[in-house]
Amino acid sequence: MLIFKNLNILCFVLSLVAYSSSGLAQENTLVDPYHRDVGGYGYLIENNEQCAVWWAEGAYKVMRNTPVPDQDGDTIKIWSAKNEYESFLVVIKPNQRLENFRLTVSSLTNEDGSRVEAEQASIRKVDYVKVTKPTDDYSFKGWWPDPLPLYDEPAILFGAENQPFWVTIKTPEGTPAGTYHGSLHLGAEGWNLSIPIQLNVWDFTLPKVTSMRSGFGLNMNTVNEYHQLTNPADSKQVFDRYMQAFKNYKVAPYNPFEFAPIRESISGVFWQGGFYDSQEKQAGKYAFKVEDENRSEDTYAESDFIEVNRDKYDLSWWTKTQEEEQQFCVKVACYNAEKKLLVYENRMEVFTGNEAWKAYSLNLGKLADEIRYVKVFLYPVFHSYTGEHTGVSWFDEVTLKDETQKNQLTAGNFEVDLDQINIELDFSDFDRAGERYLDDFGFNGFRLALKGMGSGTYYDRTPGVFEGFEQGTEEYEKLMQRYLVQIEQHLEEKGWLGKEYIYWFDEPNAKDYPFVREGNETIKKYAPKLTTFLTEHVEGQDLSDVTDISCTIWHKLDHEKARKLNERGLEYWTYLCCWPKSPWISEFIDHDAVNLRMWVWASWKFQFKGILIWSTNYWNSRSASPKDYLQNPWEEPMSFVTGYGWPQGKQTIWGNGDGRFFYPPNKQPNEKSKPWIAGPIPSLRLEILRDGLEDYDYLILLQNAIKKASGKDKELAKEAAQLLTLPASIITDEQTYSKNPKDMLTYRKKLAQYIELLGAGSEKW
Repeated sequence: MLIFKNLNILCFVLSLVAYSSSGLAQENTLVDPYHRDVGGYGYLIENNEQCAVWWAEGAYKVMRNTPVPDQDGDTIKIWSAKNEYESFLVVIKPNQRLENFRLTVSSLTNEDGSRVEAEQASIRKVDYVKVTKPTDDYSFKGWWPDPLPLYDEPAILFGAENQPFWVTIKTPEGTPAGTYHGSLHLGAEGWNLSIPIQLNVWDFTLPKVTSMRSGFGLNMNTVNEYHQLTNPADSKQVFDRYMQAFKNYKVAPYNPFEFAPIRESISGVFWQGGFYDSQEKQAGKYAFKVEDENRSEDTYAESDFIEVNRDKYDLSWWTKTQEEEQQFCVKVACYNAEKKLLVYENRMEVFTGNEAWKAYSLNLGKLADEIRYVKVFLYPVFHSYTGEHTGVSWFDEVTLKDETQKNQLTAGNFEVDLDQINIELDFSDFDRAGERYLDDFGFNGFRLALKGMGSGTYYDRTPGVFEGFEQGTEEYEKLMQRYLVQIEQHLEEKGWLGKEYIYWFDEPNAKDYPFVREGNETIKKYAPKLTTFLTEHVEGQDLSDVTDISCTIWHKLDHEKARKLNERGLEYWTYLCCWPKSPWISEFIDHDAVNLRMWVWASWKFQFKGILIWSTNYWNSRSASPKDYLQNPWEEPMSFVTGYGWPQGKQTIWGNGDGRFFYPPNKQPNEKSKPWIAGPIPSLRLEILRDGLEDYDYLILLQNAIKKASGKDKELAKEAAQLLTLPASIITDEQTYSKNPKDMLTYRKKLAQYIELLGAGSEKW
């Protein structure tokens, strides 16, 4: 064994030389996944002519060329609370090709016969992605570990490179405290090895609902593309598997109600797709404004169904256009008694408008016998297949008269009686989803989409509209009131009030804050208990009187603001995205392994209540990728900029792994195949983030135990209270923190010991 240990030292030195010769050994300026400053990491189990086997805590990024450790450690030792996931890495470095490699975990038992069954263990193969464009100057090119596909069949391992496996054991709630023993079995043709596992279960239980709140994005359109799903039933099934993954990793998705929205039934409104305009009108109080700003598709307004008979009909109306000589179109579509479209019975013409109101008409002629209903479509510009035309038109005094001059279209004057508008909300699907995902899965937050709210970013914004009435009008206010009151009341009845956050505007610039204030004021005016939310990346006006959660990008934190919000019972969250880069805590594949765990520890230090990631499956940029081509995240880890006015073909980097915490199970997304009815592949970063969320629960449990301590426990509680203030050896500020996972692991043990000493695991807590 000694000769191989000396070889390990030589390999370690050679790796440092290679690292230095590649220009990557600048002290304190480059990421160091090898942890050279502490002499490396891990524990050697065996090194012989077949392979080297070693293990490490599940807190590291094992590179393909990480040296085999010199320190012995023939037993894998892990510590866990009840209802906690705890992981370790076992690393195989073949000295020759290993055929038919196998890896299994046994059940674990304690001296009383209690068991943690083998089914509670999962084994994932650590895969690598090739970083060719480092996120920043702190990173370097090379193969970085991140995807963690399940390991479920024998494999071939090749020589000279590490192949890590990520093994996770979940200790179920109700498991008796104590020390459990089992083994990890490794084998290949002509070689077998059994490694003892010691699981130490602490006498306390982590809560079902994670204490740290979270909001993580998921784009189902992207899921459908990469899973090649075209059937809504398949999409819904796969969505639920993604929800299972969110549950397993203890983070809450933005929208668990993707397939179960609150459904509205609104009567008393005859027209859709435009705006009631009281400023530009031919007669009465309103005209109907139809605006097309989209150069890739047409925007139009449409009427409800109008019942007709076999008579001859004439459609007439008044129009004014934004531009002189602007073309616009009017179409009448025809339907049978079952309201099925009769495709080749359209009546449609192109008209030329003026900046002044002008009367127009369209003769429909005698309708065919099978026509029982018609709809009127109003296009503000020339209607084309590609939709490249843009512009605004106003319509008023629309009539549809039969041969007796009876008008069948009484709503064509666009005069609306608000008292006749009835808003009925159907929560049936929403409630079923909420009972599954909020009550059963334990998601501690969700992004509540509200009808009528505007939207926007610092780049552009869209005002709110409710059934054609624009934000700022009296009608809009009245309709929003009727709607919001019902939403608030229902969430309160279901016990979900406070889990929602209304995140309708993203990252405003200073110019946008008055607009955001107006929107949040509307919500608070009519539904004061609903939770308003805002992501912020620049200093703007104080909106804390109408905003319940302020979520700030990590490198623009306002600690004084956070303190004041906490004092008022409000929440301060933080988010990571394409920024910040080093030296701040970050989300990137090619940065330090501790980062996402430290993000949660830092949140404790600064009393932040939630974390947010804009996407978990940002696998493709339509700006960077060729048309109809899907970027393969298994092969290209870089997240490229999309949107914000970027031209198609421009490839600007956001960072490796930005918005990408899951991988698609389909490793060849551009090859057509059968639908992939499967859940996502998690990342190593997501595993480490979950550890941080569980650590946060330790801190909460200890804090609660200290508050409840009495009698002889009070002195012990004073000692324990010192642990609630994280020392500089863990973190000083958002840029200065330990990069060594062992510092957190050691501190975590101290937290657990005091939780047990204060009895936080017993029934009285």
